[in-house]
Amino acid sequence: MALAVHRDREWVIRNATGRKFVYESAEQAFEELHEYGEGVTVGTREVYRGMFRTKPGTDWQPVSPPDPVRHSDD
Repeated sequence: MALAVHRDREWVIRNATGRKFVYESAEQAFEELHEYGEGVTVGTREVYRGMFRTKPGTDWQPVSPPDPVRHSDD
């Protein structure tokens, strides 16, 4: 019997004191960003998820917030 392992991404908000809050998507992380005050950063990394384990595939990489969507009438 083989165990299924799949590649995925994790998103994290790190506050000014270094505490980390993990999210499942970039959208979730950036929606919550304003709640953590100044000095926060968002990062992402590739992970491999198995039945009971998550193993990092890459180190945390900083991510810039997405550009706000501009409407054509602006």
